[in-house]
Order: sequence, then structure tokens, then C-alpha cells
Amino acid sequence: MKLSRLGVISAGVALVAAACGGGGSPSPSAPASAPASAPASAGGTDKGAIVIASDLPLQGSDLAGSQPILNGIQLAIKEAGGAAGGFAVSMPKEWIKDDSRDGAFNPEQGAQNASQIVAEPTIVGMVGPLNSSVAKAQIPITNEAGLLQCSPANTNPDLTKPPAALEIRSKFPTRINYVRVATTDDLQGPAVAQYTYTNLGLKTVFILDDTTTFGVGVANTYEAEFKKLGGTVVGRNGVPKETSDYTSVLTAAKAANPEALFFGGVTATGGARILNAAIQSGLTVPYIGTDGINDGPGDRKDSFLNIAGVNGKDSYSSLAGIGTYPGKAAFDAAYLAEFGEAATGYAAFGHACTAVILDAIGRAGAAFTDASDLAALREAVRAAGSDPSHTYDLVVGPVTFDENGDTSQKIVSIYAVDPAAGNGTGDWILKEEVSPLG
Repeated sequence: MKLSRLGVISAGVALVAAACGGGGSPSPSAPASAPASAPASAGGTDKGAIVIASDLPLQGSDLAGSQPILNGIQLAIKEAGGAAGGFAVSMPKEWIKDDSRDGAFNPEQGAQNASQIVAEPTIVGMVGPLNSSVAKAQIPITNEAGLLQCSPANTNPDLTKPPAALEIRSKFPTRINYVRVATTDDLQGPAVAQYTYTNLGLKTVFILDDTTTFGVGVANTYEAEFKKLGGTVVGRNGVPKETSDYTSVLTAAKAANPEALFFGGVTATGGARILNAAIQSGLTVPYIGTDGINDGPGDRKDSFLNIAGVNGKDSYSSLAGIGTYPGKAAFDAAYLAEFGEAATGYAAFGHACTAVILDAIGRAGAAFTDASDLAALREAVRAAGSDPSHTYDLVVGPVTFDENGDTSQKIVSIYAVDPAAGNGTGDWILKEEVSPLG
């Protein structure tokens, strides 16, 4: 896959929605629901009340990546006045689902949550999940129920692309209900490989993955592109998230004398623990990751940079989406005013997914006078939300979805650590964006 470097786009165009003032970041154990009332400009709420649900891991290190998304969801609903298509729209506390078990995301818990969500007739849309392995467990459930599901962060290609996706949504293989605003690992992995090889000039790498759907997939695409560019993979090992002692694998890695260490996985499945163990073992080479470790600054509890501390200074990560966009300055200001902290990670993509569902409700809701036929409304929202002919005007820019539910915005952003930021423990700074040619 050929990739081209893009320059940084300046932010400047204001958000269409007005910025919100006040408020604070909700606790994951007791998040605030969106307001139930709406101004006249939002079209009123006389048709009845409906719900958008969310599913994210809200414990342990995963929370560092999920909280910004949850905040983005709530900000989008608030900016819409809690209304769309004449319906009152909210995300009550009981429908902010946590797919964690024992402090980390869990596909079985995600599937259980999805079953509860689709069984509630007032829910017409769902935002999430964060992790691709959870999505793989959920999509068969939401597809069979015909519920519009939008992920802000899933990147595994098999979730949407045939033939694998046809098996995942086997009940209704041609009915698209799952869409995503993040791009896929067949772009993210190669983009990070290109940056490693070309920009950083590192020609040999040792690869680790966390053995999950996401970790293995992104490591595979990274490895293939790195070799294609002329690089050498001097070794590869799988390290499940339950691993507590990395001595043997890092001894092997050090003996292979790589110029870089790549990890396919997330913070909760070993991201920073592996880095710390590598440095303790004497393997002090650049540490390359993807969006799984891009979860906020060093002063955010349990983030990659928080756990890594000063060891994170020579680390690199990515986000499977655009890093700069015309509405960024206004979004960042609105987010800061609402939650008292900077927007990081996939915050804007949580907002974007919610806006997709609200837009679909707005278009589908025009045909309904009330919420008496919730099954028909859910189906109309699904059809509207997956319509490939519709363009969404989102905070991250204009987006359409293809026939598989994938975003038209195929950009990957690359980040490095600024050790001076994040209260002395570092923060991620955008280095550049890459996009496929032609």
C-alpha cells in the first residue's frame, strides 16, 4: 500500500453547534445523562423520548482512552439540545455500559451489554465499542436486531470488509448496521511502518502483539509494510494481556539487537508495562505503538504515559483518523469549557459518532409523528445511518460511509512524546498525517 505524507492542516472554522459552558467530567460509575429538553431550533421533542446507548471499557487503563470518548458523546447530545427529528434524545446512566471485567475490556461482557441494549425498544442507536475484539462479539447481536451502531475507534478490517464481515453479520449479511468513523488497520499499520522506516530511519524491528483481534491484526499489517519497504523484522512474539513477566521475551528481543520495538496492543494489555520492562532489561530503543497506547497525557491516571513515566520519552503512537480539522479549535474550546480538561485521543470521534446517529434520527424521524412504533423507527434510523449516499458534516469534517460501513476519511495521524508536557511526564504531540494515494 502506497502512502503519502500530508502537511498539517490549520484549524480555524468554527463548529456549527454552539460551544457549551460549565459542567465537569462525569465519573464512569455515575455519568451524567444528556438534557431531555430541546430548544425550538432542535425541532422540539413532542414526538416522545428515545435513547442512544454507549458501550466502552470504563475500568483500569482502558478508562484513560474511553473517558474522552464518553465526554465527546455527551457533548454532542448536549449541543443538539437533547433532540433530533422531533424526539427527545438522551443517554441515561443505565445505558452507559461498561464492557470491562477485572480492569480490562472483555468481549463476553460486551456481548452481554449488547444483548441488553437491543432488548430495550427505546434505544435506536449505540456508540462503541472501543476495542475491535468486543465489536466482533457485538456486531452479530446488533446486526440481528437492526440497531445502528457507530464505533469511534475500532480499526480491525474484518469487522466491515468481506468476506470476514459477512460471517460476523451472518444473520443479515447484506444489511449494514455497523459503521465507524476511525479508519482501518490495513491503513494504520502501514502508516506507522512507513513512519518507522522512512521518517525515523529505523531499519530493524522486533514485534510484539497482545494476541487480541486488534493487536495481532495491526501487527500483521505493520510487519508486512515494514518488510515491503526494505526493513527487517528480527523477531516476533505474542504476549497475552495476562502476562506478568516479560523477562524471557525481552531477553530474546535484546539479543536480536533491533533498532526499534513495536507493540500491537493497548495500554491495558501491556503497552507501558512492556516498555518499562524493556528499559529495565537494557533494551533502550524507540518504542513504536498505534492508537492503543495514545490515551492521553502523563498526568492522566493509568494512561500509557502515566504508567511509563520518563521511560515514555522515546515513544511513538498513532490515531486511526485525522489529527487536524477545520473545527478543531472550536471543538477543543467547547470540550475544555464543558469538562475542564483538554480533548485527547478519540474524543472528537466519540462526538462524531453521536452526531452520525443524531443526523440519522433527524432524517428518519421526519416520517414519524410519535414514538409509538419504535421497531419501525429503529429500522429507519439504521437505514438512514448506513446510507452510502449521505454526507455527514461532522466535527472532524465531511464523512460518508461506503457500502461496508467504513469512513471515507482515510487518514492516519502519527504522534511522538513531548517530555516537557503533561506535568513532566509527557504528552502526545502530532507529528504528521498520512493518507493513501489514489
